[in-house]
Amino acid sequence: MLDFHKERYLQKINHRLAKFPVETEFFPLTIEARYSEYFLSLLEKVHKTGMNIYCDLGLLIPAKVKAEVFGVFVIKPKKHMEKWFEENIEMIECIAEALVEMISTEMEKGLLEKENDMFRMEIQHLFLSTKDFVALVSPDGTIQEMSDSFASYLKKSRSSLIGEPITDLISQEYFQNIKKTYENKDWNVTLHHIEEEQINVYVKPLYYLHSITSYLLYFKPIQSKAKVKQHTVYQFHDIKGVSHSIQSVIEMAKRVAPSSTTIMLRGESGTGKEVFAQSIHQYSNRAHKPFIAINCAAIPETLLESELFGYAKGAFTGAKERKKGRFELANGGTIFLDEIGDMSLHLQAKLLRVIQERKIEPVGDTKSIDVDVRIIAATHQNLEKLVKEGKFREDLYYRLNVIPITIPPLRERKEDIPILIEYFIKYWSNRLNRPPKRLSQNVYQLLLEYDWPGNVRELQNVIQHLVELEIGDIVTVKSLPDYLKNQPAMNVKKTNEYRDQHSRDEKDEIIQLLDQFGRDTPGKKKVAEALGISLSTLYRRMNKLKIK
Repeated sequence: MLDFHKERYLQKINHRLAKFPVETEFFPLTIEARYSEYFLSLLEKVHKTGMNIYCDLGLLIPAKVKAEVFGVFVIKPKKHMEKWFEENIEMIECIAEALVEMISTEMEKGLLEKENDMFRMEIQHLFLSTKDFVALVSPDGTIQEMSDSFASYLKKSRSSLIGEPITDLISQEYFQNIKKTYENKDWNVTLHHIEEEQINVYVKPLYYLHSITSYLLYFKPIQSKAKVKQHTVYQFHDIKGVSHSIQSVIEMAKRVAPSSTTIMLRGESGTGKEVFAQSIHQYSNRAHKPFIAINCAAIPETLLESELFGYAKGAFTGAKERKKGRFELANGGTIFLDEIGDMSLHLQAKLLRVIQERKIEPVGDTKSIDVDVRIIAATHQNLEKLVKEGKFREDLYYRLNVIPITIPPLRERKEDIPILIEYFIKYWSNRLNRPPKRLSQNVYQLLLEYDWPGNVRELQNVIQHLVELEIGDIVTVKSLPDYLKNQPAMNVKKTNEYRDQHSRDEKDEIIQLLDQFGRDTPGKKKVAEALGISLSTLYRRMNKLKIK
């Protein structure tokens, strides 16, 4: 937007022309119709041609920004000075042109400064949001920008690093090599304060008018076989939704993320429990350390123990060398135990010992190993019911259920479905290199009304299906998976059965918590906190489930 101060600029021109018997007016591109058709036609001609016009009304000079006319200055003689004006028109035109050019230059400079400010804000946002380890460095070695993720990796704050010399991180010799780089190039460097840490830096010089203005440095740790790390993929901004239910869960997760307290993620399959686990890890003080995930239901019990705790050399046939378990690999970071409800009682006892003593004992070894690991567990099962049935240890339940966070199913936050649809269409279109698709009204309505028993994961799979199979620009019902387009009645029945089962499980869970914390107001507040919902939502659910 042009920052044009009409009165200020008119005052400038009139001040410079004060010794001459002339006066100045400014007319924008669109003016009132009260002016004569003759004058309006002259203004239009100046707008179209961008040239000065001298006529009986005075001298018309176009005002331009970036070669675009945005208005017209009209220099005209004062009363009874028409003859003088005619005799001195060349001088007046020369002076007026110079003044208008000066104003245009000043406006272009202001516009450029605004664009630069916006560009700087975009760059700053990029550095704040990217997961990559990047830094922007001036030719003299000053750090101009740095990503939050790289600052966390360095165990420093981003603000404390900006403005400091890059030689606080790498040696002067390394920086001199970077300064000799005139085209994109890779270097291997060593970072100060990070012991024995070799890191690869990709250098991209940034030019303006044939001169280097900055160096964009992209750092990537060199992973050795002895040093295994698993970095997270997701952060909180990847959790899409504006509904109160999902936003309140995100806020709760953010509040507890910085500590090392054990967290229990509750929710149906497909609600995004691992996305939350990774986001919590990335938001914590352990973000620069490993995030290790294991699905306790996907690995046979005979192998799960060695996967979790590792094994010693010779522990069993084929154990030719010592192997680290997931807990040891996650040391200093976070371990995510998915589907914890499927773990056998035998392993539950071992896990309880690890939580209590912060030590692990590899299979076939008698020596214990200290571990510093934050535990995030997850389940879609009713653990309270499993405890009551003797299938889950009560003492382990209380050790894991320190901070329970319940992720709402998609059917309870349907206002988020349009946001998720748009996000997944863009995601899969980019990933599959396909043009973005639009959904027909019938398809859109069907997706909004469907109850999504598989939750966000099911919705993502459906959108991938549509993007891959739809040939045209508009997705029709024909492109939907068969179970959505051909069996609506069966889907409704299946969804209703699923919802009924969920209601029964939810009712059991709330009754268990009421029995545990009490049915008075303080007890109900604790129940609501345990479920990750507000007290008013708890009352609504109790009323809906007819819980007295």
